[in-house]
Amino acid sequence: MAEINWKDRCWVTTIFLVRSDKKVLLTRNGRLNTWIPVGGHIDPGENPDEAIVREVKEELPDFEFEFIPKAHYENNGDVKVIKPYQVQIEKVPHHNIHINIIFFGKCTKWENLEENDEGDKLRWFSKKEIEKEEMLESVKKLALSAIDMLTK
Repeated sequence: MAEINWKDRCWVTTIFLVRSDKKVLLTRNGRLNTWIPVGGHIDPGENPDEAIVREVKEELPDFEFEFIPKAHYENNGDVKVIKPYQVQIEKVPHHNIHINIIFFGKCTKWENLEENDEGDKLRWFSKKEIEKEEMLESVKKLALSAIDMLTK
């Protein structure tokens, strides 16, 4: 039986949450010293969508969102179809390699929090602010794509 390589690989999931005013939420990661989306590690036994729902509840308890596109069931409910925006494999200095399953989500309820449950700074960014802010190019590109996709 094949085994998943957990030694130098981490399975994570993140979500770019966008509000109706065309702003996306990012959190300031202290170890990387840059802005990243909300998310975290997938726990054993979790699906990626279950993990990101849990992460949002932990980090942002009064937030609610819808996945875009929404998950749905086929074959009389036997098959759950989840469509992440992309899967990104990246080197992360403090965790070796992350296999990141990235979702986009539309906020249906939120608060203007200044930090998450771990004390990391939170900020809502407009398109203009993202374009001006110094951050990883991959995060910038995905944040802009999320705003474009979710505010059409």
